[in-house]
Amino acid sequence: MSYNAGFRFSASVAVVALFLLIQQNTAFCQELVAPSDQNEKIFLARTKQFNEFLDRFNYRTDFRGEPADSAFRARIPRENMVNSLFDLKDKRLDKSSEKYSQAYSDVKKTFVSDVVSKNVQVPRYSGNIIAEARSRVTFKGSARNISIFLAQETVRESRIKWVILGVSGDLFNFLKTDTAFIRFIPPSSNETDFMNLKRALEDVNYLQYYASKDYLPDNLTLFFYLLNTGVLKYEYAEEVTYHILDIPGWCIRVKEFNRNELNSGWLITDLSQNSLDRLTYIRSLE
Repeated sequence: MSYNAGFRFSASVAVVALFLLIQQNTAFCQELVAPSDQNEKIFLARTKQFNEFLDRFNYRTDFRGEPADSAFRARIPRENMVNSLFDLKDKRLDKSSEKYSQAYSDVKKTFVSDVVSKNVQVPRYSGNIIAEARSRVTFKGSARNISIFLAQETVRESRIKWVILGVSGDLFNFLKTDTAFIRFIPPSSNETDFMNLKRALEDVNYLQYYASKDYLPDNLTLFFYLLNTGVLKYEYAEEVTYHILDIPGWCIRVKEFNRNELNSGWLITDLSQNSLDRLTYIRSLE
């Protein structure tokens, strides 16, 4: 065996051992700052791409991206693998922190148990993987932040593309609230050929109160209109968060943590119970 091959093999064994230690002592990962000779170990352990996160979550690959064989699974049970995909610096999981949450820790334990016992899989091209692109835009000359929500969509049964599902941000909340409930079109308006319709439509700050009770503002249509008229200009995406709704009864949020530690890369940053469909879920975030 060559020196390089031997080193890579030793590094793989070391990573496996370190992941076992992570499960026994979370503080170990939190405090570890690897020296230069640990770079390959950190590189192997780091969840470098989102698709790599899915492969590890689904328990399909080892730390080198190779298919997880029986020997690997004997050393690293799926429970340990899923636990390692959480942000272990989350203060809610740190018993020494004032922000430690026993409730959140219990929810996490239940979640991991569900995933393992039900052999939950998240399809790579699932439409229930929602990417939230936190973006910078220019609105009427001023810099603003909005979130654009995207999902994967199948085209002609064999092609995949990302499509925009919705947008949210303060700039879309321009209609005011009518606390006096005085804005409405009277029932006798038809007898006067709706002469008061002009007054209603000039009440531009409260237009939603003249719509049906079933009316829901469509931020996406407004977003496209503002872009088309040049009032809004898109600049760039500052940060991406994935919301995964494929796990029955749950939603996990995944973000990238760029730090020189084993517990780095794309990791679960939040966990919540959820039974909403994707569009209702997005509206709940607006």
